[in-house]
Amino acid sequence: MNKKIKIAFHETGHAVMALICQQKIQKISLREMDSPLGGDKYLAFMKLEPADTNVKFTGEKAIKKIMISLGGYASEILFFDGVANIGGDDLTIAARTTENMFQIPEFKNWIAELPIPSPSALDMIENPSIRAYIDYKMGDCIKMLAPHKALIQSIVDELLLKEELTGEEVNAIFEKYMTLRL
Repeated sequence: MNKKIKIAFHETGHAVMALICQQKIQKISLREMDSPLGGDKYLAFMKLEPADTNVKFTGEKAIKKIMISLGGYASEILFFDGVANIGGDDLTIAARTTENMFQIPEFKNWIAELPIPSPSALDMIENPSIRAYIDYKMGDCIKMLAPHKALIQSIVDELLLKEELTGEEVNAIFEKYMTLRL
């Protein structure tokens, strides 16, 4: 399997999850860029529109951030029956956001009730409660993306042709798909 194709599905998974979560995107690209967290270079990326800084960060926004971070892995699982390399900035963002949510007592109490998942690639997350929540949300991501496999495929096809799509181009494909589904 061509690595570029798998990367295209991964980045498109982020983008579709963002649109499902009503977050606008700036672009999806199959071009390299430096990691904003200082890690290895990204081989491709999906960039969100900047969030309104005047809006308070809530638990709902944190959950959306986690879902968008995990959307790439969920897309890989749907199309390739597994993930080649889980980790990197996507998982770091999901884990840090989950950890920040621990400041909310109701969330901390609820997450403590989740079962610890079976050994998996998520074992790199040391805190078992955070690992359990990310595993739980990964299941949600897969359920949310599964009905939209044709949409993901359409965006991937276009991305592979152009190497980069603007948010407007991705949104147009998304809107056309959603209109045809109704």
